[in-house]
Amino acid sequence: MKSYVSLTRNWNPFDPHGPTPVFGPFLAPIHHADWHEAMLTTPKTNWTRLDNGVRVVTEQVDNCVSAGISVIVDAGPQDEVPGKIGLAHLCEHAAFLGTPLRSSRDLALLIDAAGGCFGAFTAPDYTCFYSHVLKEYVSYAFDLMGDILVASKYPEECLEREKDVICQEIIGYQDSSDSILLDLTKQNLWPDDTLSNSVIGSIEDVRGLNRSDVIQFVSRQYTPDRLIVAAAGGIEHEEVVEQVQDAFWTLRGQSTPRSNTPPEIKGGVSIHTMPTAQCSFSVAIPTPPFADENRYTLHVMNNLIGGGMSSRLYQTLRETHGLVYSVQSSVLSYRRGGALIISGATSADQLIQGVTLVLMQLMSLAMWESPIDEEELWKSKMQVRSQSRLATDMISNRVSRIATQEFHLNTRIDDEKILEDIDSVTIEDLQKLAFEVLLNGMKHLSIAVVGPVQPDGATYDDLIDIHSSFAGSA
Repeated sequence: MKSYVSLTRNWNPFDPHGPTPVFGPFLAPIHHADWHEAMLTTPKTNWTRLDNGVRVVTEQVDNCVSAGISVIVDAGPQDEVPGKIGLAHLCEHAAFLGTPLRSSRDLALLIDAAGGCFGAFTAPDYTCFYSHVLKEYVSYAFDLMGDILVASKYPEECLEREKDVICQEIIGYQDSSDSILLDLTKQNLWPDDTLSNSVIGSIEDVRGLNRSDVIQFVSRQYTPDRLIVAAAGGIEHEEVVEQVQDAFWTLRGQSTPRSNTPPEIKGGVSIHTMPTAQCSFSVAIPTPPFADENRYTLHVMNNLIGGGMSSRLYQTLRETHGLVYSVQSSVLSYRRGGALIISGATSADQLIQGVTLVLMQLMSLAMWESPIDEEELWKSKMQVRSQSRLATDMISNRVSRIATQEFHLNTRIDDEKILEDIDSVTIEDLQKLAFEVLLNGMKHLSIAVVGPVQPDGATYDDLIDIHSSFAGSA
């Protein structure tokens, strides 16, 4: 008989598709050899594929009292069809509505009882279920995950209530200028592709979904060949494999092959009128997908552009012109594509100047009119390296890293190899990438604005002129 110890569903794990965390630029020089001295016990990574196709990847960290677990399901908004946008997100919610062994209330009580963490989220590329528990509770965590992913009943009355919950989530989303801005940006870049789908969906579509939609989606998409189970921390690989086998052995079937064709990229200008005090804006251009061989060069370039207080955009827009309180750049990295997004907020009367200065900075770097020197390169590499190392201090980040590497790369990259690849980025690499991504990508430029401006007014006309000027120069 298994002993059941519970968890809590309130953890918000590090999201690899979210904004790059920003750390201060005031870092002391650290030579490569010093990284070895600062590291904790070297983790051990292992990989196994079960007979039914489920992949298991683990990272054992000695002297760790907890374990992070992540189950990535290769299913999400990219598998939705028009009229059913938000179905993947509903399926994620519906997994917690009850199983033959436990009602939704039973699950809630068990989840809250032990003080661990349990939850799920839907990303553009996949759906993730996760937990973080003391290492002695790992077996139970897998038992609970297996129950909700394999045996959930999706009761009709609970599903209708959960749709109400999601509609409230959508209403809250519509109050967030940052959330609207991201959706506008993606719709500008990929208007005819599922990458532009809203992850949470629309109220109209969600209201129209039913239990049959959920069951069909899960049966078609939640197949064992699309499951990656990752664990990191105080675990043993063989024990994890055995526990995953116990939890998921009943899963059968094979998914339908999915096209990985890159999305058609367009670009454009979008305005969403909203009664806010400032205008939130984004300037975005397409970038290669997550697995691109130049990904580390891209992250170093992103940091240089808008990754901290010494970045070019921060120094120009805030320190020189006083147009913004903050401005930042981030990289969206998906399986089939990506984007470099610069975002900030300013008053309506300074919006045009702010957007213009951003684009001038990008073009200046792309045309090498403002070259990168060795000090600027060193600073950017140090920040990216530090972010990578600091992330490994948290078990939730470690399990996220090995899970997403398996998802995007079908392999595990050693932490030291990541640092070496970051350290190997040269000025010539950045110059080449700046030309290829910033200049060539400018023809697909996206400009999005959320705030107290009208889509048929003078500001919109000015943005169209700016867009034509810079996109036409590519």
